[in-house]
Amino acid sequence: MSSHAAGQAASMFGEKARLRRLGGSPLALAVRTLCLLDVHHAAGCTVQAALQEVATASGETSPHGKGKKHMPRNDAAHAARDRALATELTYGALRSERRLGWILGKCVATPHKLPLPLRRILQVGVYALLFLERVPAHAVLHTAVSLASSMYGARLGGLVNATLRNVQRLGDAPHTRLFYAGKEAVDFFGGAEEGSKPEVREPEQIAEAARFYGLPSELAVSLAEEAGGAAERVEALFRRSADRPWHGWRINAASSQGEALRASALSAPLVERVRQEDSRNKANPVAICRIGEWGVAFAPGSQPDCLAGRSLRDWESEGVLSAQAAGSQAVLEELGLRDWIRDQVPVWDACAGQGGKGLALQEQGGRLVLCTDTSRSRLERIGRECRRLGLSCPVLALADARFPVIRPGSWSGGIIADVPCSGLGVLARRPDIRRRPFAEMRRLAEVQRDIAAALASCLAVGGELAYMTCTLRREENEEQVERLLRLPNVRLECRTVWKTPWDHPWLEGMFGARLRRVG
Repeated sequence: MSSHAAGQAASMFGEKARLRRLGGSPLALAVRTLCLLDVHHAAGCTVQAALQEVATASGETSPHGKGKKHMPRNDAAHAARDRALATELTYGALRSERRLGWILGKCVATPHKLPLPLRRILQVGVYALLFLERVPAHAVLHTAVSLASSMYGARLGGLVNATLRNVQRLGDAPHTRLFYAGKEAVDFFGGAEEGSKPEVREPEQIAEAARFYGLPSELAVSLAEEAGGAAERVEALFRRSADRPWHGWRINAASSQGEALRASALSAPLVERVRQEDSRNKANPVAICRIGEWGVAFAPGSQPDCLAGRSLRDWESEGVLSAQAAGSQAVLEELGLRDWIRDQVPVWDACAGQGGKGLALQEQGGRLVLCTDTSRSRLERIGRECRRLGLSCPVLALADARFPVIRPGSWSGGIIADVPCSGLGVLARRPDIRRRPFAEMRRLAEVQRDIAAALASCLAVGGELAYMTCTLRREENEEQVERLLRLPNVRLECRTVWKTPWDHPWLEGMFGARLRRVG
């Protein structure tokens, strides 16, 4: 999502003036974002939209009070660094929320008596103390205490100071697994009556790992089920859900500059330089990878500021580069949808969202002719993207994929069905999913079933459906495909099924199936 689109998405939400008075320091922005999510998450506010909202409310001004466009270069660079740090604090604090709650529970006896915004200050402060080495501890303490004092006075400011110093006294213990063994008495960020009452409580053998990796009980159980209970697989999936995600970029094959940029992005000098800079990171010995023909992904902390002498944002603004998760690009390749490009079949993106998958095919010469979605703002975003990328705009239609705009049996091309899902494969990139009620995830399976059946009925004989999710739950993946193959009035054959390997160290969890109507 671009900053413009995120701004539009956030425009329906707002934070209270009391929180805005906290200011625009990175820690303050992170706290304000978490508080905004507390209020509006159930209404659909995502972490990215919340971040955009608080940054906009802060004015993103320079120390001289000038707007961002008029900042001196050094001030603009400083503001960009602060925004990047605020993003890292917010995403990290959300990924580690359960873990941080466990740590803080060792230091605060009755957390439910504290205002929730104060607990959010503690959450971000502990994350910065334990996981951000480049931020001095004294700066974290000073900022957190100042924020608490400005909101609640000196007494609670002193409590924040004492709590964070107690966390420091724990030493290296919070970095060890053994620290997370035992009974979870209370949800640090819940209310007095809520306690810790998940719909599903994980068995003790995975509870310790779930706390260590910051996974709520229900999500931990789902991932463990996907792993078949095998300890090695459980550990791998848990770790992948908590690690910082790689940065994925898609190069516009339709751009006159695309080929040159692709050569530069994957050039040997760049690969070697990135490897050298990332040599201390044992988990990611290779820090740059090609994704398909036109994609590239960088490990956390290894993304270069420039390619071919220009900033990534410059390339993006000129339509040569687009941010797209590596997993989203990989599933298109693994399903072999380049066949659709080669055969020039008409493509309908039926749950288009931001349009990334359909536009990726169009950039490479595919015939994207129709995009439908239930959100007018997302469809408008696709139109803007086509202009940015220099592509012809497909027909855009506001429609629910459960009730297709295409007549049954009439679509002879390909349909992309990137259906709404629980998102368990993208927990690293979308940490706010950890807060989603598990019952809501279960209800999505019914929506997926209705969408898949409705779209399958639209296919003519020879037409194909590409069913995709970014989750790992069998109920949303393999079982949906099995149900499609049993439809009474549409005979389908499954050509390809692909899921991100459980032991892939960083590629997000994706699922895809390609089905053809044969009768």
